[in-house]
Amino acid sequence: MLDVGCGTGSHSLLLSKRGYHVTGIDVSERMVEAAKRKAEEEGVEVEFLVQDMRNIELNKRFDCAICMFGGFGYVLTNEDLVQAFSGLNRHLKDSGLFIFEFWSVGGLKPSPYQTWLVAKERDLTLYRLSESNFDPQTNVLTIDFHFIELRKHGAARTFDETHTIRCYTLPEMRRYLGDSGFELAASYDWGVKDSEEFKTPTRETFRILAIAKRN
Repeated sequence: MLDVGCGTGSHSLLLSKRGYHVTGIDVSERMVEAAKRKAEEEGVEVEFLVQDMRNIELNKRFDCAICMFGGFGYVLTNEDLVQAFSGLNRHLKDSGLFIFEFWSVGGLKPSPYQTWLVAKERDLTLYRLSESNFDPQTNVLTIDFHFIELRKHGAARTFDETHTIRCYTLPEMRRYLGDSGFELAASYDWGVKDSEEFKTPTRETFRILAIAKRN
């Protein structure tokens, strides 16, 4: 299996523990180093490499590729999209699967959309405030995050992040896949509370899990 945009390797490690042979790639050297450390600490054998999903060069083919939790949305232009699908096509075996999540235009909230959450773990409390703005001309969602980190025995810390994510409609994604040698075999609403329920997406679905098959 190929884990595209593997981040710190959470999905790769889980799949490896279930008996799959996994290669994880990510454009971030920091993420790949963190993934390697986690694999070593947990005694799991996974190959992690620094590679851009738009220019995959691995000299081998896989039964299946995955790209989870919105990672595919960082491919922002049509040119990059064609390159990404072309690279995946070259690296999948006949009838190989590409399983990925993308964000749907229909599920977006009116801009600007503001949210906040709080997460607690041991001596750490983290507050995250966000504002999302959508550009309908490019289908790009820009999310500005502001974090406040409070530790029980330490100074408070704040930091900011900005993420730009391309969104799609389901018919759009079906067309792009078809043009790149894939067939959209199935799609599911990935925002349902019951993670074991496979629900058909609607126009209002935000997170869609797509299963594409290489022709």
